[in-house]
Amino acid sequence: MPLTILTKCLKDCLTENDGVSYCPFRIAGMALAGSGIPTFIWGAVHTVLMTGALDYVAFATGFGGMLTGLTVLCAGIALKAKTDTPAPEDE
Repeated sequence: MPLTILTKCLKDCLTENDGVSYCPFRIAGMALAGSGIPTFIWGAVHTVLMTGALDYVAFATGFGGMLTGLTVLCAGIALKAKTDTPAPEDE
């Protein structure tokens, strides 16, 4: 069940409203988000381990950017789900 939900979510993130054709902009966005989030976490941990202190301004800026990207992605998925038309086999 969770794998089915994850697969549908990834397909919704990568395809247009028809659910078949892949959007290169969405693919690029998912690649950037998929690599940016672990990089942000690694950078925050590395900074604390190397300097012994956390730069709160840099952390807040990076965290805000990451949350903004995730919010835009979620809004895009919600808009797509709202405007989706059911496939003929679903009717």
